Amino acid sequence: MCALLAIRHVSGFAGAHQNARWLPVFLGLANPSDRALLAAFAVNTAGVAAGLAGYFSISAALSMVGAVIAALALHIFESAERPAKTHGIHPSFPFFVRSPYVWLLIAAGLSMWAVSADRNGGIWGASRHALTVGFVSTMIFAIGQRVLPAFCGMRVLFNKGLMFGSLAMLNLGCLLRVSAEIPAYEGYWTQAWSVLPVSAVVELATVKLFAVNLAVTLLRAPAHIIHSQEVAA
Repeated sequence: MCALLAIRHVSGFAGAHQNARWLPVFLGLANPSDRALLAAFAVNTAGVAAGLAGYFSISAALSMVGAVIAALALHIFESAERPAKTHGIHPSFPFFVRSPYVWLLIAAGLSMWAVSADRNGGIWGASRHALTVGFVSTMIFAIGQRVLPAFCGMRVLFNKGLMFGSLAMLNLGCLLRVSAEIPAYEGYWTQAWSVLPVSAVVELATVKLFAVNLAVTLLRAPAHIIHSQEVAA
């Protein structure tokens, strides 16, 4: 429980802070509300403090409030004011940058449920997975394939299809894990145990797709050199 609180606090604050810089540019969203982001940080900090003090119901409720405030502050579910910047990447990028906040809300909701209903760690585990894989990993996979090629010598992403595949499979694997972990561990449906290995294989495959796409991207020549070679040819 304490580990989950620490992960939620660090990842939630760091994610919201970085997204306040990137999302208005990449997705064309309205500028975030600094006051609301500070409020989300304060609520999240209070939630961690409540959890460490043993008030888990209050902690879980505050985690949900903090997640909602952060999503509202970033305008994450609102329509874009300007076209999203998807040149050189897969056009599904805006969807997969928004989806982590759905997972963040799911993680918070599961925490609230786990306080009263968890018996064998299944609901807490599902909440943790929704946070670490659904929220954190999806954000890394989406933003990473957008910014790293440009930051590392103005390169162009090797393959847009691999980007989509890694993000789609990551969310699929997380969905399988979260939906199966609760009935499996809590004893609601024993057949759910057979889904857990499948989710693990799917998620491991996504890491390979992500790594291959970025590795080949960084091993290739920068975009301007490739363009010069094509013109010369």
